[in-house]
Amino acid sequence: MAGKTAQKRKFTVIGAGILGLTCALALLRKFGQDAVELIDTNGFGANNQNASFLAGGMIAPYAELDHMPQAYIPAGLAGIEFWAALSKESGAPFEFQHNGSLLLAHESDRHLLTRFSSILPPDPVWKNITGEQLQRLEPDLAQTRFSGGIHIQGEAHLHPQKLLRTLSDMIMNKHIRDARPEDEAACADWVIDCRGMGAVNDDPELRGVKGETLIVRNPAFTLSRPVRLMHPRYPLYIVPRAGNIFMIGATIIESSGNNSVSIRSGLELMSALYSLHPSFADAEIIGLQSGIRPAYPDNLPRISVTGNIIRCNGLYRHGYLLSPAMAECATSHILHEDIKFKELFLKENTNGHYPERTIAHG
Repeated sequence: MAGKTAQKRKFTVIGAGILGLTCALALLRKFGQDAVELIDTNGFGANNQNASFLAGGMIAPYAELDHMPQAYIPAGLAGIEFWAALSKESGAPFEFQHNGSLLLAHESDRHLLTRFSSILPPDPVWKNITGEQLQRLEPDLAQTRFSGGIHIQGEAHLHPQKLLRTLSDMIMNKHIRDARPEDEAACADWVIDCRGMGAVNDDPELRGVKGETLIVRNPAFTLSRPVRLMHPRYPLYIVPRAGNIFMIGATIIESSGNNSVSIRSGLELMSALYSLHPSFADAEIIGLQSGIRPAYPDNLPRISVTGNIIRCNGLYRHGYLLSPAMAECATSHILHEDIKFKELFLKENTNGHYPERTIAHG
C-alpha cells in the first residue's frame, strides 16, 4: 500500500487448508519467503485436521461434472498440471498419480452410467469400456461383478495429508494464532482469507456439507486408479494409496454442526467396498472419519475483493481440483495481470455477478 516499496510488500494468508497453502506458495514464488505470512488457529500439517486433510485427493474434472459445469474443466486440468509439476519438483512425496479414473455401476444401476455419459463433453479423453477392457485396466475387478464402465484418461489423484505436509514445509513464515481479515489488513498490503468454514460467521451464504470417509488396508486387492461406484442415493469413490491402502468416501450430508460419522454412513461405505470385491470383507479398518466442507448455494467456489482483502472460499468437493486456479486468480489480481479463469471465480464488486457462472448439475 502507500508508503511501502515493492521490496517490502507483505502478504498475510489466513487458513492452512489446501487453498490457503496453495495461495501462500503462489505468493512466495513471486515475492519471496519474507513477504508471505501464513496463519491458522489450528496449526499446520497433521495438527490441523481440516476438510482438506480428510479429503480423498481426487483431481477429476470430468468425473466431477455431476457437481460442476463443464466450463470448469480447463481450470481442473490446470490443477492437474500444477500438482504434476510440484510432484516432480519436490521428489514425489505425496503419491501423485496420473492414471485416469473409472466410473462403474452394478448391473441394476447401469442406467446411471448412461445418464453420466450424456453430460460428458464430446472428447476422446473418455470412452465406454467393456468388461474385458475393464479387467485389462484393473485385473482385480471381476467381469462377473461389472460388465463395463467409463474410463476417463488424464485424471489424477494424490495423498492429501502428504501434500499438505509438503506444502506446509515449503512455507517458512507461519504462525498458530487467531486472525481476523479486517485486523490483519491494517498491517499487510494484501490479506488472502482462505478460512473455509472458519469464515461462516462472516459470510451468510456459506454453509457446511459433511463428507465421511473410510480408510482400510487390503493386501489382497490392488487398484491403479480411483473408482467411482455409481449409486442412486449417494456418490462413492475408492482412491488407492501406497501399501494397499484405500480411501473410500464420501456421503454428502447438509450439516455443519455434527462432525461424527453415523452408523448408516459407515455401513454404506463398507457395503460399497464389499460390493467392489469380496476380499474387502477381511480388510483392516485404519480410520473412519468426517469433515465439514465449505460450500455456497450453487456448490461452486468464488473469490471476492473488498479493499485489500481477497476472500477465497466455497471449494466444496473441489479443493485439490480448483485451488491452483484460484490461487493463480488471486495472485494475478494483486499483480494487476490478466486474470485467467476470472469469469469462473472472481465476483464483480459492482453487481455481485459471476459472468459465466451457472448452477451445477444435480
